Amino acid sequence: MVLGAVRGTRGLGSLKFPFAFVILILVIGFGAALALPATEGPLSKLWLGLPARAAIVIYGVGLLPIIVLPVAYAMTFERLTLSGEDLERVRAVARERHAQSSTTALPTVTAIE
Repeated sequence: MVLGAVRGTRGLGSLKFPFAFVILILVIGFGAALALPATEGPLSKLWLGLPARAAIVIYGVGLLPIIVLPVAYAMTFERLTLSGEDLERVRAVARERHAQSSTTALPTVTAIE
């Protein structure tokens, strides 16, 4: 995710905080789930309907990033997505490469009879 969010020399910009939060949640969540003793039984206390370790993984590792990352993306969409100038530059490069590929003929293979 982080590699896909980096644009040129600007780096992550304001997205470094949401990504750091998500990475921190993943490390803490999986660490907590692994650190808890494996003493679940039929009489164990449930957290929102799940045993403690499963609840940490589902709600912490699963749901928190699903909430944080789309909000961060929505808040930075206008600044970090392609501008009109960027899009036109991409289109110009695509047209140039298409023109080069259409003028460069590939060698033809003839059948030997």
